[in-house]
Amino acid sequence: MLAAARTPGGDRAGAGLRKALVVTQFGIAVALMIGTAVLFVQTRHVQQADIGFGRDGLIMLSGYGDAALDAGQRARLVDAMRKTRGVAGITTSGVVPGGGTFAIAKMKRAGAIGEPPMIVQATVGEQFFDTYRARLLAGRIFDADRFALDVGNSGTGSTAVAGRVANIVLNHTAAERLGFEQANEAIGQIVSLDGATVRIVGVIADMRFGTPREPVEAFAYSYRPGGGYRAIVVIRTSADPATVLERLETTWRRIAPAVPPAATTVDQKLYDSYYRQDVQRSRLFTAGAVLAVAIGCLGLYGLAAFDTMRRVKEIGIRKVLRASTSDVMQLLLVQFLKPVLLANVIAWFAMSHWLSGFDDRIGLSPGYFVGASVLALVIAAATVASQAWRVARAEPARALRQFWETQACVFLVEGAWSAASRQTARARSSTIRSSIDSGIAPASSTSWKCFRSKRSPAIALAFSRARSQAAWPIL
Repeated sequence: MLAAARTPGGDRAGAGLRKALVVTQFGIAVALMIGTAVLFVQTRHVQQADIGFGRDGLIMLSGYGDAALDAGQRARLVDAMRKTRGVAGITTSGVVPGGGTFAIAKMKRAGAIGEPPMIVQATVGEQFFDTYRARLLAGRIFDADRFALDVGNSGTGSTAVAGRVANIVLNHTAAERLGFEQANEAIGQIVSLDGATVRIVGVIADMRFGTPREPVEAFAYSYRPGGGYRAIVVIRTSADPATVLERLETTWRRIAPAVPPAATTVDQKLYDSYYRQDVQRSRLFTAGAVLAVAIGCLGLYGLAAFDTMRRVKEIGIRKVLRASTSDVMQLLLVQFLKPVLLANVIAWFAMSHWLSGFDDRIGLSPGYFVGASVLALVIAAATVASQAWRVARAEPARALRQFWETQACVFLVEGAWSAASRQTARARSSTIRSSIDSGIAPASSTSWKCFRSKRSPAIALAFSRARSQAAWPIL
């Protein structure tokens, strides 16, 4: 540090390392800023994105599938909850947001070649699609009162009813995997599902019951009275979900006090299952980004202070040669803006990799990088501007005088520290005094004031080294 302050062109390795560390530090801070913005927007997106059904106002009671409940209790529970104030719709199903009970089997279309796709078999009860507010793309949904074949077989494969072709409803992904380019092409088609023959009567939009990180599964829905095996109750509310939830729990405890209802809103279920970790990660990144930017700014300020001190002579000469204040400001500021480009490259690779883990993801818009870069430039400029402005506005003569005063003081102190004998030290001290008094290094009073007060970091370090060598009495 002392050598760098004394000789502007020296200590290139140390100066390069110092600058590289600060640039890297600030670059990481900017990359964290960009990453935090992308992570925050992606987290909001998956929480608010269209998942194919209306999740607001849905309440789930998982206890309905408990084996301790008998058929009579289940029937009384459904009837009582349907009459509860605030309940707009009620359904039962084996598959629900966040999990459920279902099977997976191969579905084959007549004449299709290649390996048949794997399809999730989900059983649903009355008013399932209406309660979830699913979007019908083609055909119709189940109506067991009008169509007897809407009621699915009691089983599949060897346990299916011989010769009976039950009706099913597919989601859009299942229709695509079967090779139907348009949803209406699937209507009326007879396909094989795990050894049983079924007819497609409807196609609905995909409902994302699973994690947003994985693609939507291909579903084949079949109707079962009561929702099928280990069904779960899902209720649509027309009032405040928390209030209706309390009423439902009261009703449940009255009819089935021995079985807990395990009630929750679908929003809370999805949050606990799929969103909580990303939300917590977003908060952690935000705190880390703020801390990294603060530390980066401290590093930039220290580098700016040190760098401007080393370049006092250069700036004075530039001012003598008619350089304007804006020219000097640009010279000093531009070197601190380079890490922004590096940070953009780092952040782009990191965020591209992270977003690739989501099936439902936002686009990596240039706006995130431009916005964070502009903010980083403002922060960097504000951090070093005070140092740059002070030096850029200084008079050339004062800048050069400050340089020579510092050099004289440092040379004097170091001369005493490195002298081989007391006589050599005194001679070197006398030479410096004469140089200052004769005007070669002007402003002797200021020089000696600086010398005595040790305001310069370089002089302070020289005094420290002189003391350690027992050279202080020489001065």
